[in-house]
Amino acid sequence: MLQSGASANAVSKQLSISNGELQTWSLIYAKEGERGLAVYPKNVCIGKIKDKIICIYRQKRVPLHILSAKYSVPYSSVARCVSTYKRKGNAGIEGAVIDMMEVMRSGDTFEEALTKAELKHKLKETLNELDYLRAENAYLKKLKALMEADEKRKCNASKPSGH
Repeated sequence: MLQSGASANAVSKQLSISNGELQTWSLIYAKEGERGLAVYPKNVCIGKIKDKIICIYRQKRVPLHILSAKYSVPYSSVARCVSTYKRKGNAGIEGAVIDMMEVMRSGDTFEEALTKAELKHKLKETLNELDYLRAENAYLKKLKALMEADEKRKCNASKPSGH
């Protein structure tokens, strides 16, 4: 439709999609042809992809439809990810929760509440990591003890008996 001269606004209205989504499709089509559109979307805005998108957005303010096409992530996912980042910072992206009632009761500014939420979230992540490392350490100690017992058993089995 775009190639035949229809305007982007007209096409997006006719297909009931956002202009950003249409621009993403157009970029993917220009880069990879129909094959690129056939596999779109192949990613969702999670994990390392989300981190890359936010990092590039923060540093260069790259338009969302370009980020969407570059990482083959639905435009709506990129928009939601960036919107969450704008509202809640990294804490929102990583899943930290800001209780607005608590903010109002405390008298903190939104920025102060955001910083506290990020710190609470980091603390929670650190405590989870600590629990994991403690469990891993206990496992390794047990494994070491079992290996030492096995070596001792093998050593005793290979000694000639004194009888």
